[in-house]
Amino acid sequence: MRKAESLSWVHRELSHLNIRAEMALVVAVKQLTAEEYDAFARQLLRDRDWLAAFDGICNEVLEVRCEAPGRPTLYVRPEGYNYARYVGLAVVG
Repeated sequence: MRKAESLSWVHRELSHLNIRAEMALVVAVKQLTAEEYDAFARQLLRDRDWLAAFDGICNEVLEVRCEAPGRPTLYVRPEGYNYARYVGLAVVG
């Protein structure tokens, strides 16, 4: 999980690093439309009411999904804030 301003930042930062995977427990799922997902991915640090309602603790995350192609599932840990304080991607491979 990394604090990031946008999904493109996450991809750029992680593309050359060997980051150790963290275990996370999905305790809630948020389904977004393609437009909602794209807006969220562009501004992860923007306040969102639906994140303020999430009350995860420790390694509990909110899974953010979009059924549109090309949009990865995100794992968000707001830690009491109403923005995506930490964002993770699924381990590939």
